[in-house]
Amino acid sequence: MLKRIAVVFTVIMVVIAMALPVMASENDRKRFLPAGAVDAEALIGPPPARDSAEFKTQMDIVLWLQKTRTPEQVAFAEQPLDLERFAPIISASLVEVDGRLLKETLDGVIDEVRMDYDAVKGVFDEPRPFQVDERVQPVGDARPVAAYPSGHAIRATVYGTLLSGIFPEHEAEIMDLAQQVGYGRVVAGVHYPVDVTAGQKLGAAYAEVVAEQPAYIDAVARITAAGPQS
Repeated sequence: MLKRIAVVFTVIMVVIAMALPVMASENDRKRFLPAGAVDAEALIGPPPARDSAEFKTQMDIVLWLQKTRTPEQVAFAEQPLDLERFAPIISASLVEVDGRLLKETLDGVIDEVRMDYDAVKGVFDEPRPFQVDERVQPVGDARPVAAYPSGHAIRATVYGTLLSGIFPEHEAEIMDLAQQVGYGRVVAGVHYPVDVTAGQKLGAAYAEVVAEQPAYIDAVARITAAGPQS
Protein backbone atom coordinates (compact mmCIF):
# COMPACT_ATOMS: atom_id res chain seq x y z
CA MET A 1 0.00 0.00 0.00
CA LEU A 2 2.76 2.43 0.97
CA LYS A 3 4.62 1.52 -2.20
CA ARG A 4 1.54 2.31 -4.31
CA ILE A 5 1.15 5.69 -2.57
CA ALA A 6 4.80 6.47 -3.21
CA VAL A 7 4.37 5.66 -6.91
CA VAL A 8 1.28 7.88 -7.19
CA PHE A 9 3.07 10.71 -5.39
CA THR A 10 6.03 10.41 -7.75
CA VAL A 11 3.74 10.55 -10.78
CA ILE A 12 2.00 13.67 -9.44
CA MET A 13 5.32 15.42 -8.83
CA VAL A 14 6.48 14.59 -12.35
CA VAL A 15 3.26 16.01 -13.83
CA ILE A 16 3.66 19.20 -11.78
CA ALA A 17 7.28 19.53 -12.83
CA MET A 18 6.29 19.15 -16.49
CA ALA A 19 3.57 21.79 -16.13
CA LEU A 20 5.80 24.44 -14.53
CA PRO A 21 7.55 25.51 -17.75
CA VAL A 22 4.15 25.99 -19.41
CA MET A 23 2.92 28.08 -16.51
CA ALA A 24 6.08 30.15 -16.59
CA SER A 25 5.63 30.64 -20.32
CA GLU A 26 2.10 31.95 -19.80
CA ASN A 27 3.34 34.41 -17.18
CA ASP A 28 6.15 35.56 -19.47
CA ARG A 29 3.60 36.40 -22.15
CA LYS A 30 1.79 38.67 -19.72
CA ARG A 31 4.81 40.57 -18.46
CA PHE A 32 3.72 43.88 -20.01
CA LEU A 33 -0.01 43.90 -19.24
CA PRO A 34 -0.94 41.93 -16.11
CA ALA A 35 -4.33 40.25 -16.23
CA GLY A 36 -7.06 42.47 -14.80
CA ALA A 37 -4.83 45.55 -14.66
CA VAL A 38 -7.42 47.54 -16.65
CA ASP A 39 -11.16 47.22 -16.02
CA ALA A 40 -11.98 47.85 -19.66
CA GLU A 41 -15.74 47.33 -19.45
CA ALA A 42 -16.12 49.82 -16.62
CA LEU A 43 -13.74 52.29 -18.27
CA ILE A 44 -15.49 52.62 -21.63
CA GLY A 45 -19.05 51.51 -20.79
CA PRO A 46 -21.45 50.13 -23.41
CA PRO A 47 -21.94 51.66 -26.88
CA PRO A 48 -25.22 53.41 -27.76
CA ALA A 49 -28.18 51.12 -28.39
CA ARG A 50 -28.92 50.56 -32.08
CA ASP A 51 -32.46 51.92 -31.71
CA SER A 52 -31.27 55.17 -30.12
CA ALA A 53 -30.94 58.67 -31.58
CA GLU A 54 -27.25 58.64 -30.65
CA PHE A 55 -26.68 55.53 -32.75
CA LYS A 56 -28.46 57.13 -35.71
CA THR A 57 -26.10 60.09 -35.43
CA GLN A 58 -23.14 57.72 -35.41
CA MET A 59 -24.36 56.03 -38.59
CA ASP A 60 -25.06 59.38 -40.25
CA ILE A 61 -21.44 60.38 -39.63
CA VAL A 62 -20.18 57.14 -41.18
CA LEU A 63 -22.34 57.68 -44.27
CA TRP A 64 -21.32 61.34 -44.60
CA LEU A 65 -17.62 60.50 -44.41
CA GLN A 66 -18.14 57.77 -47.00
CA LYS A 67 -19.76 60.31 -49.31
CA THR A 68 -16.97 62.87 -48.90
CA ARG A 69 -13.85 60.68 -48.54
CA THR A 70 -11.01 61.24 -50.97
CA PRO A 71 -8.69 58.71 -52.63
CA GLU A 72 -5.92 59.97 -50.32
CA GLN A 73 -8.04 59.25 -47.26
CA VAL A 74 -8.85 55.79 -48.55
CA ALA A 75 -5.16 55.07 -49.19
CA PHE A 76 -4.34 56.27 -45.67
CA ALA A 77 -7.01 54.04 -44.12
CA GLU A 78 -5.76 51.01 -46.05
CA GLN A 79 -2.22 51.15 -44.66
CA PRO A 80 -1.34 48.43 -42.14
CA LEU A 81 -0.84 49.41 -38.52
CA ASP A 82 2.50 48.41 -37.04
CA LEU A 83 5.69 50.07 -35.86
CA GLU A 84 6.66 50.89 -39.44
CA ARG A 85 3.61 53.16 -39.69
CA PHE A 86 5.43 55.57 -37.36
CA ALA A 87 8.85 55.15 -39.01
CA PRO A 88 8.68 58.30 -41.16
CA ILE A 89 8.32 60.37 -37.99
CA ILE A 90 10.98 58.70 -35.85
CA SER A 91 13.39 57.54 -38.58
CA ALA A 92 16.09 60.11 -37.74
CA SER A 93 16.01 59.10 -34.07
CA LEU A 94 16.03 55.34 -34.73
CA VAL A 95 19.80 55.41 -35.31
CA GLU A 96 20.23 56.38 -31.66
CA VAL A 97 18.42 53.34 -30.24
CA ASP A 98 18.30 49.59 -30.59
CA GLY A 99 15.64 49.38 -33.29
CA ARG A 100 15.51 45.61 -33.24
CA LEU A 101 14.76 45.49 -29.52
CA LEU A 102 12.27 48.34 -29.90
CA LYS A 103 10.27 46.32 -32.42
CA GLU A 104 10.51 43.14 -30.35
CA THR A 105 9.30 44.95 -27.22
CA LEU A 106 6.40 46.75 -28.88
CA ASP A 107 5.34 43.59 -30.71
CA GLY A 108 5.15 41.87 -27.32
CA VAL A 109 3.15 44.73 -25.83
CA ILE A 110 0.69 44.78 -28.71
CA ASP A 111 0.20 40.99 -28.52
CA GLU A 112 -0.81 41.27 -24.86
CA VAL A 113 -3.01 44.30 -25.48
CA ARG A 114 -4.77 42.51 -28.33
CA MET A 115 -5.48 39.49 -26.12
CA ASP A 116 -7.16 41.77 -23.59
CA TYR A 117 -9.26 43.87 -25.94
CA ASP A 118 -10.39 40.89 -28.00
CA ALA A 119 -12.13 39.65 -24.86
CA VAL A 120 -13.71 43.08 -24.36
CA LYS A 121 -14.99 43.11 -27.94
CA GLY A 122 -16.57 39.73 -27.30
CA VAL A 123 -18.48 41.10 -24.31
CA PHE A 124 -20.16 43.91 -26.29
CA ASP A 125 -20.24 42.02 -29.63
CA GLU A 126 -21.33 45.04 -31.67
CA PRO A 127 -21.58 44.60 -35.47
CA ARG A 128 -19.69 46.80 -37.91
CA PRO A 129 -21.48 49.63 -39.75
CA PHE A 130 -21.50 47.70 -43.03
CA GLN A 131 -23.17 44.78 -41.26
CA VAL A 132 -25.96 47.02 -40.00
CA ASP A 133 -26.59 49.20 -43.04
CA GLU A 134 -26.07 48.00 -46.61
CA ARG A 135 -25.45 51.58 -47.72
CA VAL A 136 -22.05 51.46 -46.04
CA GLN A 137 -19.32 50.45 -48.48
CA PRO A 138 -16.18 49.65 -46.46
CA VAL A 139 -12.60 49.87 -47.64
CA GLY A 140 -9.41 48.39 -46.24
CA ASP A 141 -9.47 45.80 -43.48
CA ALA A 142 -13.23 45.15 -43.32
CA ARG A 143 -13.59 41.92 -41.39
CA PRO A 144 -17.05 41.21 -39.93
CA VAL A 145 -15.85 40.97 -36.33
CA ALA A 146 -16.99 42.92 -33.27
CA ALA A 147 -16.62 46.68 -33.70
CA TYR A 148 -16.62 48.11 -30.18
CA PRO A 149 -14.06 49.27 -29.14
CA SER A 150 -11.84 49.87 -32.17
CA GLY A 151 -8.75 47.68 -32.06
CA HIS A 152 -6.94 50.00 -34.47
CA ALA A 153 -7.63 52.99 -32.22
CA ILE A 154 -6.42 51.03 -29.20
CA ARG A 155 -3.20 49.85 -30.84
CA ALA A 156 -2.49 53.22 -32.43
CA THR A 157 -2.87 54.92 -29.05
CA VAL A 158 -0.62 52.37 -27.35
CA TYR A 159 2.00 52.76 -30.07
CA GLY A 160 1.70 56.55 -29.95
CA THR A 161 1.89 56.85 -26.17
CA LEU A 162 4.82 54.47 -25.73
CA LEU A 163 6.77 55.84 -28.70
CA SER A 164 6.23 59.37 -27.37
CA GLY A 165 7.87 58.30 -24.14
CA ILE A 166 10.91 56.99 -26.00
CA PHE A 167 11.07 59.81 -28.55
CA PRO A 168 9.60 62.83 -26.69
CA GLU A 169 10.93 65.23 -29.30
CA HIS A 170 8.43 63.73 -31.77
CA GLU A 171 5.46 63.45 -29.41
CA ALA A 172 3.14 65.91 -31.17
CA GLU A 173 3.59 64.26 -34.59
CA ILE A 174 3.39 60.74 -33.18
CA MET A 175 0.15 61.36 -31.29
CA ASP A 176 -1.38 63.22 -34.23
CA LEU A 177 -0.73 60.20 -36.45
CA ALA A 178 -2.14 57.85 -33.79
CA GLN A 179 -5.38 59.84 -33.70
CA GLN A 180 -5.60 59.96 -37.51
CA VAL A 181 -5.23 56.19 -37.70
CA GLY A 182 -8.17 55.78 -35.36
CA TYR A 183 -10.48 58.17 -37.17
CA GLY A 184 -9.39 56.74 -40.51
CA ARG A 185 -11.34 53.65 -39.52
CA VAL A 186 -14.55 55.70 -39.51
CA VAL A 187 -13.71 57.11 -42.93
CA ALA A 188 -13.19 53.52 -44.08
CA GLY A 189 -16.70 52.59 -42.97
CA VAL A 190 -15.58 49.86 -40.58
CA HIS A 191 -16.14 51.71 -37.28
CA TYR A 192 -18.39 54.30 -35.69
CA PRO A 193 -16.84 57.40 -34.05
CA VAL A 194 -17.75 56.01 -30.62
CA ASP A 195 -15.71 52.87 -31.37
CA VAL A 196 -12.68 55.07 -31.92
CA THR A 197 -13.09 57.32 -28.89
CA ALA A 198 -13.61 54.28 -26.67
CA GLY A 199 -10.55 52.65 -28.23
CA GLN A 200 -8.42 55.72 -27.64
CA LYS A 201 -9.51 55.87 -24.00
CA LEU A 202 -8.77 52.19 -23.49
CA GLY A 203 -5.48 52.39 -25.38
CA ALA A 204 -4.31 55.22 -23.13
CA ALA A 205 -5.16 53.14 -20.04
CA TYR A 206 -3.30 50.11 -21.42
CA ALA A 207 -0.24 52.22 -22.25
CA GLU A 208 -0.20 53.74 -18.76
CA VAL A 209 -0.14 50.28 -17.16
CA VAL A 210 2.49 48.96 -19.59
CA ALA A 211 4.78 51.93 -18.95
CA GLU A 212 4.81 51.10 -15.21
CA GLN A 213 5.82 47.44 -15.60
CA PRO A 214 9.41 46.55 -14.59
CA ALA A 215 9.85 44.43 -17.73
CA TYR A 216 8.93 47.37 -19.95
CA ILE A 217 11.03 49.87 -17.99
CA ASP A 218 14.00 47.52 -18.29
CA ALA A 219 13.40 47.04 -22.01
CA VAL A 220 13.25 50.79 -22.64
CA ALA A 221 16.48 51.29 -20.71
CA ARG A 222 18.17 48.75 -22.97
CA ILE A 223 16.54 50.17 -26.10
CA THR A 224 17.83 53.67 -25.42
CA ALA A 225 21.23 52.66 -24.06
CA ALA A 226 22.38 49.86 -26.33
CA GLY A 227 22.30 51.80 -29.58
CA PRO A 228 21.71 50.31 -33.04
CA GLN A 229 22.43 46.67 -33.71
CA SER A 230 24.39 45.63 -36.76
